[in-house]
Amino acid sequence: MRRTIEWPDGKMICATFTVAFEAFTKGGHFKRQSGLDVNLASISHSNYGGNVGIWRIMEICERTGVGATIDVNGLACQRWPDAVKALHDAGHEIAGHGTTNDIKITDLTPDQQRAEIKECNRVIEEVTGAPPVGWVGPGGGHTPETIGILADEGYTWCGDQSDDDLPYVVRANGKPITIIPKHWFFNDIRAWGGGVSSGTVAYEGFKDAFDFVVEEAKRGRPGRIDALVHAEFGGRPYLAYAWEKMIRYVKEHEDLVWFTHRRDIAALCMAANREPPDYRPMGDY
Repeated sequence: MRRTIEWPDGKMICATFTVAFEAFTKGGHFKRQSGLDVNLASISHSNYGGNVGIWRIMEICERTGVGATIDVNGLACQRWPDAVKALHDAGHEIAGHGTTNDIKITDLTPDQQRAEIKECNRVIEEVTGAPPVGWVGPGGGHTPETIGILADEGYTWCGDQSDDDLPYVVRANGKPITIIPKHWFFNDIRAWGGGVSSGTVAYEGFKDAFDFVVEEAKRGRPGRIDALVHAEFGGRPYLAYAWEKMIRYVKEHEDLVWFTHRRDIAALCMAANREPPDYRPMGDY
């Protein structure tokens, strides 16, 4: 059955804005083909996110009056605690994103996954004073056990899946958890193109997708939109301006849009669904 949803106050669209704030020990997203054990050029590129990009992104959020969900590596918390604390204090949601993007959940046993999640939680709570309730694994990687481990550790939502537009609740290890699917309305890695792509093209693609979702909503099917940047990519001027334009365009439709964090989406969904189905890793509900 096709999933449907009702957003608060009769809003037609739910809008979230997401930031990946990552740190690496061997190499980042840039010049990954070098084959070096430690790729310093790539590490340097990724460090731009904590030194410059995240602050620019924070300023964009402040100018436009929106809150973001920040997917944070534990190592990013340790390298740039002032930035993470400033994000938390400004009201942005801090979500778990592994200890470092060099570690892939799919390479870990269930016990190792639990240790990885616990360590990420520990570092975030140490910096912000609050444990995260949302999780996005590096690259969205997950195994059949991941959702249950997250539910055991107190998480209310996971963003690793990409099998729907709308969020939905499942039960894992006897506990409810909301799946808030990953969207591809805008992801700055796709717009990166080695540094030669265009923020204007990225903006136009997002605008067209948003307009399409709005028209669907007006025909009776409420929708959701998300725009994601990485601090090391979208925090650079030639993509940052496009992300700000996306936010401002959505803000032009404030009468239709619920601007929120993913933790609030999870709370809404779990309050409305008291008997969720058991989690099925293949998604064949």
